[in-house]
Amino acid sequence: MDEYSRHLLQEHLDADTVHLEAHLPGTVDVERLRAAFTRTLAGHPTLQVRQSDSRWWHRRYHWEPAPIGPTAVAATADLGHTRHRALTEPPPLAAGPPLRLETAPAPGGGTALLLTAAHTLADAGTCLRLLCDLADHYSGTPVGERPVGSAGERSVGATGQRSVGTSGQRSVGPADASATARASSARGGRPMRIAPAASPSPGTGVHLSVLPLPRTGASKPRPTVNDLLLTAVQLTLAEWNHRHDHPTGPIHLSMPIDDRPYGPLAPGAPMGNHNHLATIRAGTPAPDAGAATLLGRISAQTRAAKAAPVTGGGLIAGLVSTPWLPVGAKAPLTRTLRRVAAPWTSTALVSNLGQVTHPLDFGPAGQPDALWFSAPVRMPRGLSVSALTLDGRLHLAVRHCHQLLGQPAAAELARRCAETLDALAQEGRRR
Repeated sequence: MDEYSRHLLQEHLDADTVHLEAHLPGTVDVERLRAAFTRTLAGHPTLQVRQSDSRWWHRRYHWEPAPIGPTAVAATADLGHTRHRALTEPPPLAAGPPLRLETAPAPGGGTALLLTAAHTLADAGTCLRLLCDLADHYSGTPVGERPVGSAGERSVGATGQRSVGTSGQRSVGPADASATARASSARGGRPMRIAPAASPSPGTGVHLSVLPLPRTGASKPRPTVNDLLLTAVQLTLAEWNHRHDHPTGPIHLSMPIDDRPYGPLAPGAPMGNHNHLATIRAGTPAPDAGAATLLGRISAQTRAAKAAPVTGGGLIAGLVSTPWLPVGAKAPLTRTLRRVAAPWTSTALVSNLGQVTHPLDFGPAGQPDALWFSAPVRMPRGLSVSALTLDGRLHLAVRHCHQLLGQPAAAELARRCAETLDALAQEGRRR
């Protein structure tokens, strides 16, 4: 369990969910899905828990086994409302396993399957593992016996960008954005905040899109898709703030690194929260350098971050885990320290689950032709960019607090990020 996340719930309940969304071409039988979900959770008893009564003097929050509630799996009539619920209404920690599985009609036909988890219980890797096991149980395939093929072996849909509610704006290339990034990457100082383009509505939103998988040339060392994504987000945010005449500063990106040795889909991989955050600080390229220099700096940092040993996590993590302080004191102290540290919070969070190689076959309902996840967001960061690769296409989710970005602004930012990502890949292929 993520005790730090639990301490923050009193102030930030609305945004602390992991949202996973799969679009299936066929229709899902809800009763069959409920039975499959029950069997799936039976194989992961560490997730089938709820928070028991915890008193202020307890040293930790306490958890106990819990049966699956009757509303844990439900069918809804409207995808927009269901997605909004996944982003803003966490399953109650004390009512049963803080997981919720809902179906809704998908655009153009088929079924949208939404899995919502309280981040205190599970990270995105755990949610993906649950979805894979759920597909096996639903289709009747013995869990762990299905052969794992590459995503490229499955049917690949359109290679062009598919976007949910994007708006057209001017194309932004990496050279233009790199110049802005050089101007906005100051030497040290507080991380830059994103120029707000806020919405009057409360809560959080998400913009989902499907992009061609960026491919680079044969340069050594060859940048990964994750490196390209981090660089594209860096350039996009710098260009965004430049357009909005926002004060400049260094852009820091938080990057989750999975602590499981072979990832969440490996046999016997632990469930729950197994990520630590690394901060990517790209620095300031030379005045005559372009996007390639920035990409090289980010690639070097990501390699170093993944190779570095995991440390204790700093002052706040130490307070959360201290054995002598009760939760009645830990919770307000953790929230106070987080407010004090807010000016040094990273500019945005960028999370990439990589390539999904599991077939995700739901039998009569088919295999998903689209799959997204989005990570929780809190202010002052207020923005997370989440990605995974399915069927040779990059599925991108831009999740945002409405007090930072409204839905049209998030769609515009996502579109510019996609264009910058494509331009980076094209420039890499020319080298």
